[in-house]
Amino acid sequence: DEDDKRARKELEEALANLPAPQFEYELAVPEDVTMEEADEDERAGMVMTVKDKADEDAEELERLRKEAERLYEEQSSVMKRSDLPRPKGGANMLNRLQISVMVDAEKKDKEAQVLDAAEKLIHEEMATLINHDAHSHPILPDKSDPVVAGAMSDKGGKKDKRNKKRKQQQLMEEIPEVSLDYFPEESLESAKRMLDEELKGIIQEKRDFLSTTQGFYYENDADVLNAAVEQTLQASCESASGVSFSMDKVASGWKQADKKSCDDTVTTLRAEYAALQGATKSLTKACAKLEHKLHIQTGGYTTRSTSLIDSSLHSFAELQHSRIEQSVYTKLRAHETKGVVLRTERLQEEVERLEEAEMDKQRKYGELMHEKNRLLLRINSQGKKKNPSPS
Repeated sequence: DEDDKRARKELEEALANLPAPQFEYELAVPEDVTMEEADEDERAGMVMTVKDKADEDAEELERLRKEAERLYEEQSSVMKRSDLPRPKGGANMLNRLQISVMVDAEKKDKEAQVLDAAEKLIHEEMATLINHDAHSHPILPDKSDPVVAGAMSDKGGKKDKRNKKRKQQQLMEEIPEVSLDYFPEESLESAKRMLDEELKGIIQEKRDFLSTTQGFYYENDADVLNAAVEQTLQASCESASGVSFSMDKVASGWKQADKKSCDDTVTTLRAEYAALQGATKSLTKACAKLEHKLHIQTGGYTTRSTSLIDSSLHSFAELQHSRIEQSVYTKLRAHETKGVVLRTERLQEEVERLEEAEMDKQRKYGELMHEKNRLLLRINSQGKKKNPSPS
């Protein structure tokens, strides 16, 4: 205890010897600037402003949006329209285009076997654009299409997956990497104006042709285009009416049909049936897979829904039973109410009848008692006469 007291005392003395704290602070405050000096600095451009972080983010988003719009405008019209089909491209794309045009030219005119220089240039430019778009923006399978989804959902092993991946890489390697020529904006605008003028000339030719053949003059350009499209579709349908399609190994593809023979029609219908059957199988697989996924995803909800439906049906059955019982007991109550009234009336009548009978019997009883007393008095009087008392 003494050691603790001595240590506490030494500590107090040591703390007492410490210097007293001084709560003094020195602050560096800039000199006050007058309004005139601030206006002069602002006019001279000496005032430095810091942008807000939200403003910087908004400017960055606007820059990225403009860059995306610029890249989008640089794409071809086919890339801008996702509803158009796209060819896969390849090194022999130009040869395929030329062969297809040569076949068409051979069908139309057998003497036209060679394409002119303008058609060759157009086909070269077309092949370049197709290969550029196919290399820059590869064609991805449309999984929203049930047929494509069903074909992709075929269950295979790792070997099949590796083969598909290898084929995809081979297709990408077959597409040549091409570069497009740079065209200034002035050239593009000039080309657009030339195309617009050419389109106006074509529309005017179609308008004159339709007015000559149909005897009706179309004022609006849209009406002229619609009428031309209708005639094109009609001509296409008429030309396709004599064509049949076959999937036989001997002669596969489109060919001219013989109107007198039914074999071509049967072959076309068989090919259509095979295509529909394949699409049906793909749809069935896709639907089965989707149903399985939904069953796994919503299995708990399905069980819960089933139990709720069962309980709801049970409650509904009980409610119906209760309603039937209520109806039965309501009818019984109505019958009992009528029966109570009738029984009450009958009991009242019976009570009144009993009361009348009792009153009648009471009256008879009173008369009999009166007769009894009268007879007793008579007997007593006669007995006194026969036995007179001695005087």
